[in-house]
Amino acid sequence: TRPLRDTGPSIPKEKKIIAELQTTISSLKEESSRQQLAAERRLQDVIQKFEDEKQQLIRDNDRAIKALQDELENRSNQVRYGEKKLQHKELEAQEQMTYIRQEYETKFKGLMPASLRQELEDTIASLKSQVNFLQKRASILQEELTTYQGRR
Repeated sequence: TRPLRDTGPSIPKEKKIIAELQTTISSLKEESSRQQLAAERRLQDVIQKFEDEKQQLIRDNDRAIKALQDELENRSNQVRYGEKKLQHKELEAQEQMTYIRQEYETKFKGLMPASLRQELEDTIASLKSQVNFLQKRASILQEELTTYQGRR
């Protein structure tokens, strides 16, 4: 005689549990896959956001540099204009001094004593020498400025 096994009800119960566990495993895998996909999308979004911000900062920096370069160019032009204006005024002043000197020499040549005239002529010669020195100094400074600007 054989012993009777009670296999009837327990096998379907085990199959049912296995089927439920497989279903649970399958849904957990799908959920895990969805969460991983969502996390990868969020990561890509964050990377793109930072890349966009980086590019914006680069553009802002480039604009700031351009603005500073334009400002520097503008200031350099103002300096050159001021130097030319100063040279023009210096020439005008020299011409006026020459004209006034000639006018006074003509008017007062016969009216003043020789010693005073000699003293005035000496003063004029001294002033001419000083003007020549200042012109040479201005020329040297202009050359230095031009050389400095050329190096930049």
